[in-house]
Amino acid sequence: MATENIPPIRNMRYLRPQKEWKEIIAIYLYLAGMGAGSFVIGTLIGWMDVTLDSPFLSSIVLFGYTLNLSKVPIFWGPIMVAIGAPFLILDLGIKWRFMYACLNPRTSWVARGFIILSIFIILGLVLLAKSTLPFEWLHADSALWRIPEAIALVFAFATAIYTGVLLKATKSVPLWNTPLLPTLFLVSALSTGSMAIILSTLGTGFFSHDAGALKVLMGGEQVLVVVEGIILYLFLSRRYRAAEQGKDSVRLLLFGEMKMIFW
Repeated sequence: MATENIPPIRNMRYLRPQKEWKEIIAIYLYLAGMGAGSFVIGTLIGWMDVTLDSPFLSSIVLFGYTLNLSKVPIFWGPIMVAIGAPFLILDLGIKWRFMYACLNPRTSWVARGFIILSIFIILGLVLLAKSTLPFEWLHADSALWRIPEAIALVFAFATAIYTGVLLKATKSVPLWNTPLLPTLFLVSALSTGSMAIILSTLGTGFFSHDAGALKVLMGGEQVLVVVEGIILYLFLSRRYRAAEQGKDSVRLLLFGEMKMIFW
């Protein structure tokens, strides 16, 4: 694809953009991917027993209770997903279309996604509360918490992949109908989630610039960006060769009216 002389796009009036998903869905896709990815990275950091010790902000007192904020920057992913989920509902419509989709998990990826998102959000918020609230009866350091953490980790991966599967299920859009799309969404989620943790921990002072954990995160982020670029190239090149509609879609993204948004 890179060496081919690509002619200008003609007969634009015959190219009809997809109408299945509107612009508002992009907000959901970004927040859900970033939230799921940050939870995956944050959970792995937690399992590595990385200590976050902020000289500026480690706890606050609210209603007489001391809340531990040391793990909020690495476990805030479910909050992002919870904020993004309503945009998916708004795109589907709050009336019969959303209810019908959610009540048919055997045939609807929206219904399966609703279940995945619900379980992830609930488990994630429980784990965030466990890490924040001061109640001793929660036994926050108990090894038993690894069980819900592992389950939430699985559903975090499922949330990141699901956004790609949801688009892939739209058969009428050839550009999306490829197994590479869920993979691209997964790597993108991990990349944006990792960067979200880096920025939030630096911004709140939980990591210093020379912290060992930050160096590991930065190194992993660089690897993820390279992998994401490779998968994106494979995705676009294969879609370009797959069919005439796929070729037109790729040309619109790279060289047509969508190029400013894409690049």
